[in-house]
Amino acid sequence: MDVQPPASLKERLCEIQWGWYSISMATGGIAVLLNKTPHQFTGLPIIGKIIYIFNLLLFLAVTFSLIIRFLTKPKSLKESFQQPSETYFAPTSLLSIATIILGAECYGSSSSGPWLQTALRIVFWIYVAISVLVAIAHNWYLYYRGMATRQPFPIVRLLPFFPAMLSGTIASTLASNQPSDQAVPILIGGLTLQGFGFLMSLLVYAEYHYYLNKHGLPDSSERPEMFIAVGPWSFTALALIGMAKNAVEKFPSTYIVSSADSELTGVVTAGQIALVLASLVAVFLWTMAFFHFCIALISVLSSCRLLGGSGNVMSLPYWSMVFPNTGFVIATISIGQVLKSEAILWLSSIMTVLQVTIWLAVGVATIHAVSKRRMLWPMPSYDDDGKDS
Repeated sequence: MDVQPPASLKERLCEIQWGWYSISMATGGIAVLLNKTPHQFTGLPIIGKIIYIFNLLLFLAVTFSLIIRFLTKPKSLKESFQQPSETYFAPTSLLSIATIILGAECYGSSSSGPWLQTALRIVFWIYVAISVLVAIAHNWYLYYRGMATRQPFPIVRLLPFFPAMLSGTIASTLASNQPSDQAVPILIGGLTLQGFGFLMSLLVYAEYHYYLNKHGLPDSSERPEMFIAVGPWSFTALALIGMAKNAVEKFPSTYIVSSADSELTGVVTAGQIALVLASLVAVFLWTMAFFHFCIALISVLSSCRLLGGSGNVMSLPYWSMVFPNTGFVIATISIGQVLKSEAILWLSSIMTVLQVTIWLAVGVATIHAVSKRRMLWPMPSYDDDGKDS
């Protein structure tokens, strides 16, 4: 039996990669989900706030660990963008920030003064600028390096577009407490980037389905990443409904609709038109999210030992089962609310419980793997002769 050589805490922290932000964004997503779930009970808002604060600590811990890694090994920053298994997950840092912004709006608005809305508005536009810059610069770099030839599983190529796409989700939440003159630009900006991220994701979906048809299912260790495909459909559905709801209150009655069409504007406003269209579009987007969720779920279950699969040790890709599916649950809640369907709302509450259970299960598995030195443990490197270097 091989005995692993000892490793210091600093050495273990240096094993942190960009993908570890997926733990933070998953935890922040759960906090937002608990705020959105339709059937609240006494104490649930407090639980949500505790999880939100815990997520802030997680974000700082991952950031601090990455700083230690990059300072200890100066070349590791450059190398992190040269490794396809890591560079595609760098945008998860921005996704973590997105959940922090959403959580601040969900849990801070009721107990803070007007200063919070001003701060969130400024942070939103900074986030938009950075996410656009990352979408352009990071994707150009990936094209320039020919990174796709070294990362055969195409679904992870959705991630560089995700931060920009989440701008729509943030806008749908922030705009409700903003004055109309500020809310309208936020909604238009959110719609612009939501559309950009979603349309770019369609190109990746084409490659993803081509891959599955040609090569079959990926290795069992990569199958949890198939849940990433649930995200764009889900977040676009909930963002469209959320932004349209705000448009009903924030848009001028003649906004976009020509003032010459006085008969139309006298009956229905631009915001109401937007809400009807967004709700109908969200339904078929939800259907596509459900399809991809089922494909991913069956694929992951088929690799479980209990069902005759080979099984797989705990790894970071399992956190892909949390954040995209959280968006799926919130999209279900949004559809249930606009359709005024109690059946859908109760279904979404059941989905919320299951989603929190998955988050807890993956979290416990991660803690166990770290304690058993299966994660965050330096692997021995070998020279050309096969000896430890």
